[in-house]
Amino acid sequence: MQTIYHIKGREIETFMHTIRKLVEDDQELTITVSSDEAFEEKDSTEKEKLFYSLFGSWEGEQTGDELTKQIYSDRLSGKRDIDL
Repeated sequence: MQTIYHIKGREIETFMHTIRKLVEDDQELTITVSSDEAFEEKDSTEKEKLFYSLFGSWEGEQTGDELTKQIYSDRLSGKRDIDL
């Protein structure tokens, strides 16, 4: 389950208290922290570079043709018996 909270710095203590109530001692919790200010301070060129840095090609041991051949060979086709 993923829940996103938008909180202000002055609300951190209350937020942590609430989290402690919700999560049992032996449960693992992952928290990702980001700041909108850090992103807003960047100029549009930096934002664009950051945006495009998220794109990329997948690199593997197979060539594109080999991968295509594997995909087609792994597909299952045929008639299925379906009882309604």
